[in-house]
Formats: sequence, C-alpha cells, structure tokens
Amino acid sequence: MYGARQSTVVKNTLLELLFSENKEVPRVLSLLTYHFTGMEQGWTLLREAGKKRIRMEIVAEGTLLQHITIASLAAECRHDALYPESFLTGDVLRRTDYVLIPVLSFSLVSDLLRFNDQRTLVRFILQALLNGKKVVALSCGANPFHPVFANKNLNLGTDHLNDKLYSQMTQLKKMGIKVEGSDNSVLSWLEEKKKNALITEADVLQALKKGRKFITAEKHEIITPLARDAAKQHKISIARK
Repeated sequence: MYGARQSTVVKNTLLELLFSENKEVPRVLSLLTYHFTGMEQGWTLLREAGKKRIRMEIVAEGTLLQHITIASLAAECRHDALYPESFLTGDVLRRTDYVLIPVLSFSLVSDLLRFNDQRTLVRFILQALLNGKKVVALSCGANPFHPVFANKNLNLGTDHLNDKLYSQMTQLKKMGIKVEGSDNSVLSWLEEKKKNALITEADVLQALKKGRKFITAEKHEIITPLARDAAKQHKISIARK
C-alpha cells in the first residue's frame, strides 16, 4: 500500500550522487496528520519542499487515511515516498536531519504538550527534540488568527478559546519546535539551516546559557575553532552523531 515508487527513489539517489561527502543532501522527514481546518497549506508546503535539494520522506498517520486514499495523498503532495507510522524507527531518527510538521492539528499540539508518547508521531517528535534534531512546523492549522480560520467560518470562537489555542503555539516554541506561519518561512528556514551548517561560538554560549553540558553536531556540520575553544573553556562537549 505504501512505498517509495521509482520517481522519488531515482531523484533521491541522484541528489546523493551530486553532493560530495562534505555537502550531503539534508534528510527531511515529514510527519503528516489530519486536521479538520484543512490540509491545503500542508499540501502546498510539501509540493514546494519537494522541489528543493533535500531528500524528503513522508509518514502518514493512520487517522489521515480515514479521510484520503494513498493515491490521492500522493497526488496532493506530488511526492511518492510515503510510509506508515511503523516506518518511524530508531534508525530513521538517526539518519534524519530535520523533522517537518506540515499540518499542526489541535490533537497533535495537545499531545505534544502532554508528552503523550503513546502516540507514534508524538513519541518520534519528542525523541527528535531530545536528540537535538531540528523540528519545524507550519502553524496555520493551530493558529486561530490565521486567515484559514476566517475563510472557513472558524473564527467565531470566544476570546478565551482563541487565546488558549494561540498560547499553545508559544509553548511548542519553548519546547524547541520552530513554528512558522507560512510555507515560504518554513522553506526559508530549511534553506538557511542547510546553508549555515556550522557549530559556532554563539551556539556554545547559547548552550552554556541554557545549562547544557553537550552539543550534538550533525556529521556534515563544521565546528569552528572558536566554538572548540569556547567548549573547552566552559567544559561543554561537542559530539558528532
């Protein structure tokens, strides 16, 4: 039912051949769930992300498939490297550079804030954050002040309800999730992270400020001399994966 068909497999293989060992293709894992406010912005983000020089794989949550077929899903996001939740293993986590959440549903936000590790997607996201992975989410579905809500007459809730929903996004940010309001912002963030694959002195000082004793560096990230000196001075370990 699932599987990476030939087009995506060929594209991913060619990308890896085009990049040298020191400039690898970033691996982006997209976690896709259903949300009643709409999926359109998520589809757009996935279509645009598929045009970038990244290796992207998409995991569809089981509940999503109650609302859309696999064929329709592949057509909407124009990507065919589609996998079930069982794809989310430790090996997949280790080889993933970035986790992308194209649709922030209310239940996903709530389960993340409650650390509900019984839900597969939530457990994987929490593991990614605890492993120092970069996680970015498109906020449209969870932001009650986004035009999406007004366009679907979902902007008539009480102030308390809207404030509660909005405050949850702030809490997600505090957990380390980058929450962006548009697909362009998400893509720009991914491009910037790919371009600036450095561990700098500022990163070490930021870790010191947060009381962290270690920094995990991706295998393609460059550790600057000043970063090494600062890490040694403040007794902070920098370890590669």
